Amino acid sequence: MATTPLNGRKAAAQALIDATVAVAAAGVPLMLRIVPGGDLFRAWDHYPPDDAVDAASGARWFYHAHAPGEREAGEHGHFHLFLDPGRLKRRGRRPLAGPPGGASAGADIVHIAAIGIDLNGLPTRIFTVNRWVTDEWLYRAADITAELVRFDLAAATGDALVNRWLTAAVAFFARQIEDVLKLRDAEIARWAPSADPFEDRRLEVLSSVDIDINSAVTAAG
Repeated sequence: MATTPLNGRKAAAQALIDATVAVAAAGVPLMLRIVPGGDLFRAWDHYPPDDAVDAASGARWFYHAHAPGEREAGEHGHFHLFLDPGRLKRRGRRPLAGPPGGASAGADIVHIAAIGIDLNGLPTRIFTVNRWVTDEWLYRAADITAELVRFDLAAATGDALVNRWLTAAVAFFARQIEDVLKLRDAEIARWAPSADPFEDRRLEVLSSVDIDINSAVTAAG
């Protein structure tokens, strides 16, 4: 079972509540803290452009939104969350798939999952995507969830309150992240071994679970 970096689920719940309240008090929804308003916001662009990166932990994220006709109902956009693959390599973990060009190609990242954000700036779902979507080194669920305890954006570039919120969200929703990664691996296991499905553009979202931030209030109890 995945663990959290905030001394247990109750502490993670309280951290997420506190960060959510702080966002509300500032009067700007979570996603609008990092994307420009009006005509300046462009679908598919990364916000921030070069990702928000914590040099100490190797954690990173970016936010983006699909074109209006290609979004989930009620969704504004989503945060993509990443680990540093160096930690996994040092532990002797081997990826299920990587860039077709090998170590010199693609991005040196491991995608954890994405968090969908609704029009009010609240999280609605956690989902995984195929390797080609983020051009990552794709690792097994167990390898990724073992590293969630070290997901920390305290020293990351970008908006400090967004970094705080995302760190708490990963800690609190660690069980759901583990679940969605296991569902992803089960889907991958059903693929034909002779094909190259990790690059198949028809295979994009591999698993998804709904989440509710109100569960943090109950857990903080």
